[in-house]
Amino acid sequence: MRQVKIYEKKIFLLISLFIPIISLFIGFIWNEDLSTGGSSWDFNLTWSVIQNYANFNFFGAAEFTRHVPLHYIFLSFIYNLTNDQYLVRIFYLFFSLLLPIFLYLNLIKIYNYNKLGIFLFSFSLLFLPYFRATAIWPNAHLTAVIFLVISNFFFLKSINKQSTYFRYLNLFFLALATYSLQTYVLLFAYYLINYFYSEKISNFIKLFLFCCLMGLPGLYFIGLNERIAHISITPNLFNNITINFSIMFFYFVFFLFNKQNILLVVNELKNIKKLDFFFLILIFIFIVYNLDQSILSSRYRGGGFFYKASHFLFKNNIIFVVSFFFGLLVSYLLIKENHKILYVIILMNLLALNFHIYQKYFEPLFLIMIMILFKSSLVKNILLNIKNILFFYVILICYFLTSYVNQIYKFSFL
Repeated sequence: MRQVKIYEKKIFLLISLFIPIISLFIGFIWNEDLSTGGSSWDFNLTWSVIQNYANFNFFGAAEFTRHVPLHYIFLSFIYNLTNDQYLVRIFYLFFSLLLPIFLYLNLIKIYNYNKLGIFLFSFSLLFLPYFRATAIWPNAHLTAVIFLVISNFFFLKSINKQSTYFRYLNLFFLALATYSLQTYVLLFAYYLINYFYSEKISNFIKLFLFCCLMGLPGLYFIGLNERIAHISITPNLFNNITINFSIMFFYFVFFLFNKQNILLVVNELKNIKKLDFFFLILIFIFIVYNLDQSILSSRYRGGGFFYKASHFLFKNNIIFVVSFFFGLLVSYLLIKENHKILYVIILMNLLALNFHIYQKYFEPLFLIMIMILFKSSLVKNILLNIKNILFFYVILICYFLTSYVNQIYKFSFL
C-alpha cells in the first residue's frame, strides 16, 4: 500500500512538472506576451539586427538597440541555418528551458533534498510572466540569465571539486552573460571577491587577468555600437531606491507564503534593536520626502506591481510607499539572518539605475540570485518538503493568471 502511494505521488509530481512546460508551448502557439506587449515589440524592433548579423553586416545596430551583440549574434546563427523567423523563435523556446534545468543543477548542489521536488520547484519558474514573454519572444535579458545560471553551476562545481578548470568556466560563462547584457559585468565583483578570499594570490591574479582578457572584445563591440557604453543613470536615486525595494518586496512575498519563513521574519523582527528600527524609519522618511514629483503621477512609466496597483486602486502612492517600507524592513531582517543577501540587494540596486524601472529587470534575475548565489533560509524552507514546493508552485500559477487577466483587460498592474 505504501509503495502504491509513493508511486501515485511521483505520478502526480511528474504531471505537475509537465503542466508549466505544456503551458509555455501553448503560450508560444498563441503568441502570448505577458509583458504587456513589450517583449514582442522589442523582438520585432531588433529583428533587422539579427538579419544584418546573419549577412555579416555588423554595423547599424545602434539604431535599434544599446545592448551588447551576443544575443543577436546567437540568433543570427540560427536564422542563417533556418532562414525563418518562426523557427528561430522555436529554437530559442527550447533554449530557454536551460534555465530551469541549470537552476535544478545549481540547487541540488546547494540543498541535499528531494531531487524530484527540486526539479518541480525549478520548472515552476516557467509560470513567471516575464520569463514566458522573453522565452516566446527571444530577449537578451533571458539569454543573460541563462548564462548566469550556467556560470554559477561551474562556480559551485569549483567549490566542490577544488578545480581551477571550473573557475575559468565560471568566469567564461559570466562573460557570455555580460556580452548578452552589459550590466551583468557587476556580477564579476561577486565571484572575484569570493576567489580573492579562497584562492592563493597567484591564482587570483591569473583569474583576474583572465577576466581582463574576456573584456577585450567589449572594446570592439563599443566601436561598433557606441550606445553600449552609454548606460543611462537616473538623476534621482531616491525614486529608484523606492521602486527597487517595492519590487523586491513583491518577490519576497512569494517566499513568505510559508510558515517557516514567516516565523523566520517574525523572530528577527522580535529581536530587532530599537535603535536599528529608528534608523530604518529615518531612512524611510528621508527617501520618501525626497521623491521626485514625476513618480507621484500615474503616468510614470514602470514602477512595478505595487506602484501600478496603488494608482489603479486609490489614485495615489499609499500602497506603493507602504510596500517600499516593508521591502526595506524585510531586506534588513533577512540580512540580519544571513548577511550574504546584502550582495543581492546591492547588486539589484546597481543593476536598476535607469530613468524608468520596470519589474522585468527583476524577473527572474532577483529570484535566481536569491536561489543560487548562497544557501538561503527562504529557499531552504520551501524545499524542505513537497507540500511547501507545491504551495510555491500554486502561488506562481496565481501570479501567472493575474498577469493573464491584466493582459486581457489592460489593467497594467505589472
